[in-house]
Amino acid sequence: MHHRPLRAIAVACIALAVAACATGAPSSAPTPTPAAATYDEAQDAICSAFGAMLRAVGNPDTASPSVLSKALDDAVAAGDVPAAERAAASMTAELETARQLAAAAGRHEPVRPTAAAMDKLFVAFEAHTAAKVAAARKTPGAIEPQAALEQAGGLEAWTATLQGIQSMTAQAGASATPCKAFSGTP
Repeated sequence: MHHRPLRAIAVACIALAVAACATGAPSSAPTPTPAAATYDEAQDAICSAFGAMLRAVGNPDTASPSVLSKALDDAVAAGDVPAAERAAASMTAELETARQLAAAAGRHEPVRPTAAAMDKLFVAFEAHTAAKVAAARKTPGAIEPQAALEQAGGLEAWTATLQGIQSMTAQAGASATPCKAFSGTP
């Protein structure tokens, strides 16, 4: 019995695996966001997270969609699954960025409740986005997008997020720089 063919196959598999891993392609894992050490850093992270949400889904308060959510809605309406998946992937990437920023802000105690509410909101928007893709795919038994958002606690999280942002008061020595995202500008 010759082991030469098996050895050749094993060497070829290892060579392919090494080549695939050494392509220099960027990792899809997001870069962790450093924790906010000061109130200003926490406020900046909250503001940036809100801006990422606006880029992903638009302004829920005014029911104005983002470019990405409009592209998703258009793709769903047209039954264009690949376009829906691309738009959803971009939206989810923005929402994941928002979650990282909220987590960084939440490590600063005074904004922790607001950051936690924001994270729950972003997860709910991810569920809403996934439900829209399922609609584009015509997945049997798929949950309706608004129901997915509500079941994930999105309405309560939106209220808690807004209340948390309104109750954030600057600590002594903190800057009073207004966040443009809170006025609907990402």
